[in-house]
Amino acid sequence: MNVQPHAEIISYNIHCNEVCASAARISTTQGDANEIFEKAKENPKNLDLIRKVLNSGHKSFLEHAVFTIAFWNISAFVEQYFIECRLASFTVKSRRYVDFSKFGYHIPPELEGAALEEYRRYMDRLFSAYGALLDAGVPREDARFVLPYSFHSNFYCTINARELAHVISSIRHGRGRGVPELRCLAEQLLSQARDIFPGFPLEPDAPGPDGQADPDGGCFVLEPEPRWVHPGEAGSVQLVSAPSAPLDLLRAAHRISAPHAAQPFDAARLVEAERARELEQLTYSFLISDVTLSGITHLVRHRMQSILLPPIQSVNHSRYIAPASIQALPEAWDIYASALGAAHGMLREAADSPSLRKYGYYYALSGNLMDVMTTINARELRLFLQLRTCNRAQWEVREVAVSMLRRLREHCPELYGRFGPSCYLLGRCPEGKLTCGNMTEVAARFKGDL
Repeated sequence: MNVQPHAEIISYNIHCNEVCASAARISTTQGDANEIFEKAKENPKNLDLIRKVLNSGHKSFLEHAVFTIAFWNISAFVEQYFIECRLASFTVKSRRYVDFSKFGYHIPPELEGAALEEYRRYMDRLFSAYGALLDAGVPREDARFVLPYSFHSNFYCTINARELAHVISSIRHGRGRGVPELRCLAEQLLSQARDIFPGFPLEPDAPGPDGQADPDGGCFVLEPEPRWVHPGEAGSVQLVSAPSAPLDLLRAAHRISAPHAAQPFDAARLVEAERARELEQLTYSFLISDVTLSGITHLVRHRMQSILLPPIQSVNHSRYIAPASIQALPEAWDIYASALGAAHGMLREAADSPSLRKYGYYYALSGNLMDVMTTINARELRLFLQLRTCNRAQWEVREVAVSMLRRLREHCPELYGRFGPSCYLLGRCPEGKLTCGNMTEVAARFKGDL
């Protein structure tokens, strides 16, 4: 049975119109902020003012209207589309800890007849393999690599009105317009947002800033046979851009932030500082090759970075990760290899079907691999590496994080020699009962050569 994807605004700040109208007035109106807001409560001209300011091209005042949205019965493809939005907050149901075997998957309503049967056969085969892998003792975080990107996800998103309008526009007129599921959600959100906040804007009926979308939703990138990528071959990291004199840059930043400091600049003290704004002056760009779609979700959830991802429509459907936990269990490897081999054969059939070819993004698997690029500053790197080099982190993103730290230590050992997981950086483990229990050994590893 197919179910409709849902997006519901479950919470929002009260007086959206009044708050945004007050923000539009404050820079040109006498009186204090509270007085302006109190007058806005009784002002019938709020909506006209909001529209007038929007028509003049100013939109920042809309950021004072904030919504929390619950998404359910949406595909993982849609989840990925939304969480690429940097100016929003997300909390997603984890595939590391939750069993997804009964969650189901999205079925495009337009499919019928033989095309629908073929689509179901592909999805059911992979969901069956997922359950069999769990039964064989494979951890959920590795069994999920067989899940197709049609599988149902759930998440919360908190976003302001300006950014939500941009996302809706990108779906209706930009890169999302070729995806019916996205369009369905955009119409739900637009209707609800306007009911809550009459001043909510509608972007012009023209291609959004994301550029033109492929109206057919992409195609299948296939090779003659499946190719296995082993963990040691995946997630390679290149440092492609870095400041030429990082310590000099930090010294200059320290003189600005602490002009009368009694103590001279000390990189060690800066790493330990709670508000180390100087670290934000150091910016790095990394090229990370062959990351699984599941691994990418661990990367993009860090909001304070500029990350560049290829569209899922462009994924190579023939390349699959071969996790060590599955290779170690002959029964599990038979299930995994057989399921993906069968899926590859069905992909070749689907590629010849005009009805299915346009839904290639739902055929992508969590274990397919892509390349990404990210630009991130040293302050956010400190947090990213603290969380992702920890033994509790998912193994794939942990190896990527350790590789990033190696490149950074080669670049500036005086600073990045002090970066690492909490047990090394802070001298304690904050994980409580979930600790790996190997704090001394882990801290010793990061104190030495990685």
